[in-house]
Amino acid sequence: MRRGWMDWVPQEVPEAFLKERVGRVAAACAQQDVQALVLFSSFTRPAQVSALTHFVPFWSQALLVVTRDARTLLTMATTGRTVQWMRSSSCVDEVLVGPDIGRTAGTWLAQRGQAARVGVANLDDVPRPALDSLCAALPQAQVLDATGWYAPLEAGFGPAPAVARRCREIARGALDHVTAQAHRSPHDIVAAVEGHARSEGAEEAMVWLAPDLATGAEPYRLEGPAQLGDSFAVQLTLAYKGCWVRVAGSFARGGDRIQELPASARARQALRQAAAGTSAVDLLRAVSQAAQAEVVSWSAEAPRGGLPLACVAASDLPGLLPARATFSARLASAGFRILVAEPTSP
Repeated sequence: MRRGWMDWVPQEVPEAFLKERVGRVAAACAQQDVQALVLFSSFTRPAQVSALTHFVPFWSQALLVVTRDARTLLTMATTGRTVQWMRSSSCVDEVLVGPDIGRTAGTWLAQRGQAARVGVANLDDVPRPALDSLCAALPQAQVLDATGWYAPLEAGFGPAPAVARRCREIARGALDHVTAQAHRSPHDIVAAVEGHARSEGAEEAMVWLAPDLATGAEPYRLEGPAQLGDSFAVQLTLAYKGCWVRVAGSFARGGDRIQELPASARARQALRQAAAGTSAVDLLRAVSQAAQAEVVSWSAEAPRGGLPLACVAASDLPGLLPARATFSARLASAGFRILVAEPTSP
């Protein structure tokens, strides 16, 4: 189950901000000649529904229905005890709960007379029972895969600016705790980084380490005893109110203190200063020059298809970076390895 401050604060995410997006989806439905679009949400695939409603499920599965007249229904497989929480943490017109989200959504559409043609985004990722019950509730309707026309629209739905700023602040502040005090073990570092993120309201905080950069820069979740090398990397993947980022830095031990490697700090700063739409080639050049190191591999991640972070560009998949992406890179200089990650948007 998730933790964190998941309440909807209109000062952070204005109602008009979400309603404008719903209006764009409704207009796209009209253009595609469908009466409604259905979007799936779950613990691992919250991004599409969160982008339109602010709603992120703590558990269970949900469907969002957006009609071509811009009405919205959110239905989740839960009990009536959670209805008020769903209403308080989301911006939707109607909330219905029950054990069968597909039947609930289909029945609601049928009652409104808006079920001749229904699009479903990322149809292949919707659980078969939910999809079957949706179709059963709409026996005369055409249920169509809307992924092709919805994906370009979804790509423009980044987090609200205030949420994105706060998410980056929490992540960077948490990573600063690597150098804030002496740590006796790698697990002390994990506890300090995650503890700060949680105390600031993050609903997810996953701290991975590459304990010894002399042997490799691939971070992983610590399980059991581990020893820090002379240099190591820390990666934090964090979510705050539906916005996900990843930050990482490389560090060196000096006596009882830990300091970020100068090349790591310079590379991260170059990533922070990257403008939206920067080509991967230009960004790699800036990072390499700043760190005075060779970029060995890289990847860019952004919300796609309901996933909060999905790879949208990489070493073997170059292209323009999206407006809001997390960029990760592994660098090397004279056998010295560095891992860095930062959101590229200002």
